[in-house]
Amino acid sequence: MKSLTAYQEVKQKITEDLVRGRYPMGQALPAEKDLSKELDVSIGTLRKAVDELVAEGIVVRRQGRGTYVAEHDLKRLLYYFFHVVKHDADKKSHPRVDLVSLTSAIANKEEASKLAIKEGAAVWRLVNCLYLENKCVMIDQITLDKKRFQKLTRADYINREGSIYQLYQMKYGQTVVRSSERLRAGLASKQHAEWLGIKSNSPVLVIRRVALGIQDDPIEWRVSTLNTDQHEYFSELIA
Repeated sequence: MKSLTAYQEVKQKITEDLVRGRYPMGQALPAEKDLSKELDVSIGTLRKAVDELVAEGIVVRRQGRGTYVAEHDLKRLLYYFFHVVKHDADKKSHPRVDLVSLTSAIANKEEASKLAIKEGAAVWRLVNCLYLENKCVMIDQITLDKKRFQKLTRADYINREGSIYQLYQMKYGQTVVRSSERLRAGLASKQHAEWLGIKSNSPVLVIRRVALGIQDDPIEWRVSTLNTDQHEYFSELIA
């Protein structure tokens, strides 16, 4: 097995501290000189490790203030995880999210594979309708491992402050830092068509997403169905 370089070891140590909750969301990391002394490495090695954590969205630098543990808010949701706009629009807007259902279930083969749990394990299944300008444009079908979200209730979900990922982070200590998505063309089922206000078998875009945590552990499995009649998937890559 290939050994880790000095900065990779530092990155691993900081990541482990984050997972253990040593540095809560929104809190600043210790000053560079203090952290480098604690970890017994040079400032340069520390900065290289932190640079990677910044690139991965785990921590953020704030000019003149220091480096902070990334905290989910509506702005972060909009720019990192929500990619739906009207045709030819160059600006995103926040969707309204209405919960249709939250049910207890057992994981099927696909859900188990995506969440890295055993088939038949206990899961939550959620269905959301997402609205832009009071029009339902997308349906989210979400699966969560019950072990991670043991006390999830409909009331907590509906009455949450901020985004869904903010709820995951604040109430359950589950921080989504990135997602892996695959897109494919599809046809609307009868139920999806009813929610979206379109005809059955109308063309839709199906977005399949695994949301990943600090250690690349799968936190959420989501299948989204987008009505592409007036809206499209829009993502910007920042170098």
